[in-house]
Amino acid sequence: MTDNLRITIKIADVEPIRFDIKRSEEAIYRRAEYHINKLYSQWHSGAGKRQSPMEVMARVALAFAELYYRKTELLNAQGEVLADFERHLDRILEPEIGAASEEA
Repeated sequence: MTDNLRITIKIADVEPIRFDIKRSEEAIYRRAEYHINKLYSQWHSGAGKRQSPMEVMARVALAFAELYYRKTELLNAQGEVLADFERHLDRILEPEIGAASEEA
């Protein structure tokens, strides 16, 4: 059995998109499809005739891009905190590690 799966994603009023993914990633793509369509529907019905479907989709793309970059910045900041903690822990344990190796 192959680990790949051909799926079809339908977003807003765009022609369905067909592509191959890893079977293990299907839930991620389906969840993304759901949330994109949900946000598009909310904003499209709220915008009425003032915005074209393309403008609404551009806003949806911007919202997800913003979310991606905010989460990336948060992840990078958390990585720095963990790296600082590890350096601090190494400084605390260094005398003990050095003493243990001298005893051996």
